[in-house]
Amino acid sequence: MIFTSVLTWIILLPVIGSLAVMAAPKSIARWLALLFSAGTFVLSLAIFFRIAANGYNFGNLNNPAVYIHTPWINFTAGTITVKIDYFLGVDGLGLPMVILNALLTTLAIIGGWEKVRVKEYMALLLILEAGVMGVFMAFDLLLFFLFWEVELGPMFLLIGIWGIETIKHGMPGRIYSAWKFLLYTFFGSVFMLIGILVLYFTNVNNGGQATASMPYFSQHMFNGPVNIPFTGLTISLQLLTFLLIFLAFAIKIPMFPFHTWLPDAHTDAPTEVSVILAGILLKMGAYGLIRVCLTLLPQGLHEFAGWLAVLAAINILYGASICLVQTDMKRLIAYSSVSHMGVILLGVAAAAGIGNIAFRTAALTGATIQMFSHGIITGMLFFCVGVIYDHAHTRDIAAFGGVAKRMPMLATLFTFAGLASLGLPGLAGFVAEYITFTSSFQVWTTITAISVFTMILTASYLLWMLKRVFYGPFNQKWNWLPDANLRETIPLFALAAVIVFVGIYPKFYIDVITPSLSQIMHGVSSAIRP
Repeated sequence: MIFTSVLTWIILLPVIGSLAVMAAPKSIARWLALLFSAGTFVLSLAIFFRIAANGYNFGNLNNPAVYIHTPWINFTAGTITVKIDYFLGVDGLGLPMVILNALLTTLAIIGGWEKVRVKEYMALLLILEAGVMGVFMAFDLLLFFLFWEVELGPMFLLIGIWGIETIKHGMPGRIYSAWKFLLYTFFGSVFMLIGILVLYFTNVNNGGQATASMPYFSQHMFNGPVNIPFTGLTISLQLLTFLLIFLAFAIKIPMFPFHTWLPDAHTDAPTEVSVILAGILLKMGAYGLIRVCLTLLPQGLHEFAGWLAVLAAINILYGASICLVQTDMKRLIAYSSVSHMGVILLGVAAAAGIGNIAFRTAALTGATIQMFSHGIITGMLFFCVGVIYDHAHTRDIAAFGGVAKRMPMLATLFTFAGLASLGLPGLAGFVAEYITFTSSFQVWTTITAISVFTMILTASYLLWMLKRVFYGPFNQKWNWLPDANLRETIPLFALAAVIVFVGIYPKFYIDVITPSLSQIMHGVSSAIRP
């Protein structure tokens, strides 16, 4: 039964592809990697169009459009029973992330065509893709955790082996940043596992089923006071569980003050790894915040919503402000991700707050669109920086000047991506931020009003960077600089097309996510009703 499901094959295809790449001669390894990644992308699109052809109902957590649910691991140790089901599903929230993961991985393989040790590089990208696919499709909390851990190894190796050699703290930057990423993420994972186990065993001890099923917990919410040992403090069970699990998501998003691993990881990682990191891995945290915290622990998130809104504003303003003093293009875009991910946090905080349900649902809609739009826009920005670095061997903003004269194609595409990132109407970035800010204003008025000023900062640092690098007086030392070649422009044009489509016709995306978000907000409203 497991192997008859299309969802299983979305995970298995990249795994099989990684093995095939390692076994194949180097001359065809790249093409095999591209074949299997493109096959996964086509398979994810096939699911989308099949659902669209059957009424365009992408379902929700309790009624997913496509799923497979079968027993997998079940063992008893004394009085303790642990059960993990093989429960995969896709709905309007998860399927777009599956498609985005497949798209960016395929483009990353094209972008990394000339890498050294290319077989190992491509194989690790495919293993990473498989692990992330599992996160976006797992409907069992323990299975979700297992897939969450799978991505750690490939990402650690991709940064640690193919990253840059610049010395940091007495060691190569690639080693420093890889270990920093691993330790931060693993630290959060420990607390996530504790939170999941608290939820699991509280349910069992209260006579519930021995299950970690997300749909089950969305319909069986346990709460009540919990005494914190050695502190004398008492908090609600939902808040305790939320805080434990949320820490892992906060690190991954990343949320201030857990963000410091991100700029280092981006600066030292290869271009394609930065694309996956910003476009997909950060979204794992945002997706988990919505799928797990908001859906299964709405009371806990509601109690924390005010603090989350404040932290969101800090993310938005701090990330944008620190961009103004960056000298490295890649580090600037990394900090811009901190700012843009804060918009998602603000939308979720509004959804968990108190106020008109229509505005709160709209805020969550904007946050969900931001997950997708940030993935494609920031992915395009990192691809652009990668082209410059591959040609000029530097990312120092001050080293350039007027290079649009030599790189007109790249200058046009980089400017386009920058305008999308700052929220130009008609492009994907505007849709997400407009919906989130206007809706969140009705729930967190002061915090949102302060956060909106970041749009000025965003325009400032992006336009400043573009002017210094591409426009103004031409720096003659770059008279030899070649423009982007055909292979390098393929990912850029592909992402530009998606950015325009989402910006011009957002209803297409909104119709996909609405059933899932409506079900989530119904549960939230029921849970926090006075």
